[in-house]
Amino acid sequence: MEGFSLSVARDVVEVLSLLYRRGLVQVTGGNVSVFEGGLVYISPTGLPRHRLSPGDVAVMTLDGGVLRGRPSSEWRMHLEVYRRLGSKGVRAVVHAHPPKVLAAVEAGVELDAALFTEARLRIGCVVVVPRLEPGTRELAEAVASALEGSGCRAAVLRGHGAVTVSDSLWRALDAMESLEDLASITLDAVRLRGVCGGGNGG
Repeated sequence: MEGFSLSVARDVVEVLSLLYRRGLVQVTGGNVSVFEGGLVYISPTGLPRHRLSPGDVAVMTLDGGVLRGRPSSEWRMHLEVYRRLGSKGVRAVVHAHPPKVLAAVEAGVELDAALFTEARLRIGCVVVVPRLEPGTRELAEAVASALEGSGCRAAVLRGHGAVTVSDSLWRALDAMESLEDLASITLDAVRLRGVCGGGNGG
C-alpha cells in the first residue's frame, strides 16, 4: 500500500508482544494503534499477540474505511479517541487487560496517580468507565468522552480492561505499565495497612 509505514507497523507488533509478555493481555487479547500520516495503524483481530508480523497490522482512515488487513474489533474506540483527542496531541492508544487494575477497581479501591511518581507523570489521573459491551459504539463514545472530560490519560473499563493514550505508542505503553504498577502498589499498601493496623490493635 502506497504510504504504508513499515516502522510504525513494527512498533505496533513489538508493543503488543511486550504487553503479552508482561501479562497485560491474553494471547489474542488487547489492541493498540497509532495515528500517523492521516492513517490509523491498528492491531489485527484474532491473531496471537506474540507472533504478529508487520504485514498483519491493519490500516484505516479516521472515517472508518479499511485500507488494509482486518482491524481489531475495538476499532471504533480507537478512532473515536483520535477524533476527540487528536487535536490535543494524542497519537497512540493502548488497550490492555491489566489484572491488578481491574481487581482494584472491582474492589472499590481508588487508583490515585499521586501515590506513584511514574503514574503521576505518565497518566496524570485515572477515570473509570461503566461496564459496557466491548466493540460497541456506546463503549467507544464513553471512553473518548471520559478521557476528554477528565483530562486523564488512563481510563479503566469496568469488567473489561484499561486504555492509555499518549503522543507516541511507546509512551502509551509506558503509561499502561505505570497504571498496572500503580494498582499493584496500591493493593499492597491496602493489605499492609490492614496487617499493621490489625497487629497494633491486638
